[in-house]
Amino acid sequence: MNGVVTAGAPAGERKSWRDRDGEISFIEWVDESNADRPTLHFAHANGFNGLTYRRLLSPLAKDFRIRAWDASGHGLTSLPADPADHRNWYVYRDDLIRFVEGWAEETGGPVMLAGHSMGGAMSLMAAAERPDLVRGLLLIDPVLIPNHQRRFIGLAQKLGMGGSTGFDLARGAEKRRAEFPDAETMLRAYTGRGAFRTWPQEVVADYIEGGTLTRDDGTLELACKPAWEAANFRAQGHDSISPIAQLEAPFTLVYAGPGSTCRAPAPALLAAHDPQATILRIGRASHFIPMEFPETIRREILDLQARIAAG
Repeated sequence: MNGVVTAGAPAGERKSWRDRDGEISFIEWVDESNADRPTLHFAHANGFNGLTYRRLLSPLAKDFRIRAWDASGHGLTSLPADPADHRNWYVYRDDLIRFVEGWAEETGGPVMLAGHSMGGAMSLMAAAERPDLVRGLLLIDPVLIPNHQRRFIGLAQKLGMGGSTGFDLARGAEKRRAEFPDAETMLRAYTGRGAFRTWPQEVVADYIEGGTLTRDDGTLELACKPAWEAANFRAQGHDSISPIAQLEAPFTLVYAGPGSTCRAPAPALLAAHDPQATILRIGRASHFIPMEFPETIRREILDLQARIAAG
């Protein structure tokens, strides 16, 4: 199921880092050729995993030393993830800060943070909380919801109401099939359908490889439990808008057209905070920009690095 990564690009190595009451699993691209290159961390979307973005990130391995983690409740990371206790995304922010802090100590410098969807939101919050650890920030259709909308989602949850986007997504996640006989069956079930409709098949294969656990009988189950994915959609007790005002590092925002999770006024607030920032809206893109426009994302990462290097 490994498939072929971009010709000449390394596939990355699975590693782990001890934290809290478990381990953070991550993919790392580092060898003798890039050991002295700038560092880049990539944070995935809700329900995904670091390996999902292998084909996006592998071609950048000649320019960066890269890590792509599995957040708690996702992939092969074993940190506690109890849906009943999940209220906000600050747990991801705090986990990311500790993870990046350890890496910054190891490499001797701050890290560029990049993230998609939920990964973008947690990266923004981490950058605002610990600007000393972050030298740049790339946000790919981050989940930035105005505070009044977050409060409505919280009220709707208490009252058992439906109809909000958070609830629609949560209910869909709860109904997700969690068990499959094998990877080939999963690939056939996902390719060209639902959230995976616009994904290249090899990216779907990477998502499956990085996001499933093999049972004793050889069958597969989703590593990110449907209940945990649903809990993430409902857990809106954090504020991802106010931290924009605390950002110090150069940043780039790439967001989608209709259906974007980066909602007004977030793009305008980001643009006003740093007039030199790149704010790019891809009108024909869905929320899954990294799968649909990987070349654009790689270009923006390189451009952001050039801006950082130029001071």
